[in-house]
Amino acid sequence: MSWQQRSKCLGLCVATALAALPAPAQADDLSALFEPNTIVSAGGFVGAGPRFQGGKQVGLWGLPYVSFRKADEPREWWSPDDGLDVTLVGQGRLQAGAVLDFREGRFRNDDHRLAGLPRLPVTVGLGVFGEFWPIAETVRLRAEVTQGIRAHDGIIAKFGADLVSRFGRFTLSMGPRFVIGDEAAMRLDFDVPVGTNLVNPILAPYRAAAGPRSAGATASLGYDWSETWQTLGYIRYDRFIASASDSPIVRRIGTPNELTVAIGAIYSFRVSP
Repeated sequence: MSWQQRSKCLGLCVATALAALPAPAQADDLSALFEPNTIVSAGGFVGAGPRFQGGKQVGLWGLPYVSFRKADEPREWWSPDDGLDVTLVGQGRLQAGAVLDFREGRFRNDDHRLAGLPRLPVTVGLGVFGEFWPIAETVRLRAEVTQGIRAHDGIIAKFGADLVSRFGRFTLSMGPRFVIGDEAAMRLDFDVPVGTNLVNPILAPYRAAAGPRSAGATASLGYDWSETWQTLGYIRYDRFIASASDSPIVRRIGTPNELTVAIGAIYSFRVSP
């Protein structure tokens, strides 16, 4: 069994949530950190994307990255939009486990036209993931299902497929993405409560429904400068569909098209207890 940790969130909230995840009682769980020549990879990403779900305004962000693996484990390919995960079952081509997913917030200063809408704090979702490689190291299928840490945050399910190709020191990947949400998750981001139009006349009352949320695609390009240094560029496009695209938040304030870009660098080194 391999154990890999990916950091996708900022601050102590991430460390606290990760500590709450169940860990396998195996020799290669967290104890891998204390084995000889454990390989630790650390770095960070900077990028730009929508300030909130459906928003047109662009914001800048920065996130750290960290993972570790045993000395005899090969470096696993991953996508920058994967949630922070811990493999609990399986190895190699089929894996499953716990996952933590970052969920964007929404604040009044993101766009003055949000007046009257409730403020949404940044939060995370906890759940499970499954990953299968029908063609080893070439085609990956992945699903993540998470529940927000607050009961009313709702459930979001993310599905993706990736085609991974290696050309010398370059690694190119691309593939589709599809997201669905239950009623609670959809209403949280896309509802317009009754009475909002009294404060903000451009927003008519609206109730979002469970179902498809977005469809899109992603691509990344990595380059291994050496055994220790790697850089990675990433781009993702999402199109809100169904109930999400009909929301006045998307139609009157924002846009159904979302584009996220990022670039990062990762340094790998061996540590011994």
